Amino acid sequence: MNKILFLCLLSFHSMYCAGQAQNLVIDPGFESPRRIPQKADNSIYCTKNWSSTNGAGDYYHQDAGRHAGVPHNIFGRQKPHGGKAYGGICIRRHFIEYLETKLSEPLVKDEDYLVEYYISRAERSIGSVNEFGVIFTRRLILGSSNQGMPIKPALDFVSTKKYSNKKKWTKMSGVYRAKGDEQVVVIGYFNYDHPDGQRIFAHYYIDDVSVTLIEEKTQPLDKTEPAETVKPQDSLSSSFAPKPGERFTLKNIFFDTNKSELLPASFSELDKLVQYLKGNTHSITINGHTDNIGNENQNKELSETRAEAVADYLILKGIDASRIKYEGYGSTMPVASNDSEKGKQENRRVEIVIGSK
Repeated sequence: MNKILFLCLLSFHSMYCAGQAQNLVIDPGFESPRRIPQKADNSIYCTKNWSSTNGAGDYYHQDAGRHAGVPHNIFGRQKPHGGKAYGGICIRRHFIEYLETKLSEPLVKDEDYLVEYYISRAERSIGSVNEFGVIFTRRLILGSSNQGMPIKPALDFVSTKKYSNKKKWTKMSGVYRAKGDEQVVVIGYFNYDHPDGQRIFAHYYIDDVSVTLIEEKTQPLDKTEPAETVKPQDSLSSSFAPKPGERFTLKNIFFDTNKSELLPASFSELDKLVQYLKGNTHSITINGHTDNIGNENQNKELSETRAEAVADYLILKGIDASRIKYEGYGSTMPVASNDSEKGKQENRRVEIVIGSK
């Protein structure tokens, strides 16, 4: 099973790109209504292509009334991530909903597929969860228990913080290696670690779901920050052993411009750090830094979310979250002049500080 948060697993020397591949989700944005949802019925079955494993799940559409409308509806006032509709699920102690849909074609065995979708917590949701998942099956799941599916999903999106953002959409992104012939994708909260349910009431909107075959390319992604993926810098050796109090920069950590999602070129470097941490009980602090371009408040937020992305990767690789702290400093702690591109590149960095045992 893969346990991934906001990651797209592609190799560095032979970059993959799913951007041109066909989305196998027939109605990714819930834009094809069978009927416009209303107060009497705004179930997901109002769509032509989506359904639910247990006969539940919600549908919201711009042309509907206030109960099931967009952006205003019974649970909040979120605008769609795209288009004019989205789905919704409730997560309660004894009532957990899932959304599912058939793909346009079966998945091919041992091929890698980029899986992405967006979630947003509804304003009137009392609680939040820190985990969302995806499973793939050969057939639609019908008649599952209202108490949820206590199984570990194929893609397990876990956050060190709960998914509580009610203003913006949060992107989930991971890679699934097909077993072969799967033709249904199921999205929701899989309660394998809480089989008896949780004492929460949470409602989430879901939009823009995609499952695309990853096709091998020989060129790097165009929108990657200049000079950050042209060639790898000196990386951590497989036998490096920093001492408590030592500070060092992870050289080969890459992000798209103004984004905090780790690019696959980062994984090799991070895996070496994982192996080091598995060999001891040291705590670490992850510090994110940027250059001085742009608004400093945005730089601080970006540096913190990038540091958090590194923390999430380590946790998903089995490092205990209690050993990890992260901070974002924006451009306040440069190590070089921002007057040159080379200096700016040096200032865009992720530092690790080794703590005590």
